[in-house]
Amino acid sequence: MGYHEWHAKPGYYNDVVRHFRPGSRILDVGCGTAWLSEFFPDYVGLDNFQSTVDKAKEQGIDVRLADLEEELPVGDREFDGVVLKDVLEHLLDPVSLVKEVHRVLKPGGRVFASSPDAQRWSWNDYTHRRPWTRISMRRLFADQGFDVKTVSYESVMPGSSIISGLLPAKRRPAPLVAATWLPGWRRNVWILAARPNS
Repeated sequence: MGYHEWHAKPGYYNDVVRHFRPGSRILDVGCGTAWLSEFFPDYVGLDNFQSTVDKAKEQGIDVRLADLEEELPVGDREFDGVVLKDVLEHLLDPVSLVKEVHRVLKPGGRVFASSPDAQRWSWNDYTHRRPWTRISMRRLFADQGFDVKTVSYESVMPGSSIISGLLPAKRRPAPLVAATWLPGWRRNVWILAARPNS
């Protein structure tokens, strides 16, 4: 199983989708299987693997090849929302990417990002370059001019996606949400932030 197959549509997909209005123009950075395109027809995905781009194009999905450490191949103020799911931990320079997200968002547009918390398990993925804390995630976005709405934890304990997928809401249930605050619980840090209107 390849890396992207591990990052296919999660059972808790509404924990991401709910942050954006239906009909939003969405940029999915590090899109993997481009599963978000199911929910947002006005969708552009970016990925750094040619095989991912080719597979998406075969399915009629707008996914473009991009080096996420460079300027993104999209226009200024083009998107209502940006998703950075499991991306920032892979980068040498996450500040540059967050600046780029600010550039491509419309005023009032939102960004959702999630990355592994600073725990030992996050280093089991050899492509990870850094873990995150709620404080570091908040500072990263605030320092690049974003209005931070929420910073919290999400469960990535094995089985979280399966349990969530069995529920009608397709979100992590309250016990899994509460458990993320326990020491040692396997979790991601997630943030919701907006580009100010002015």
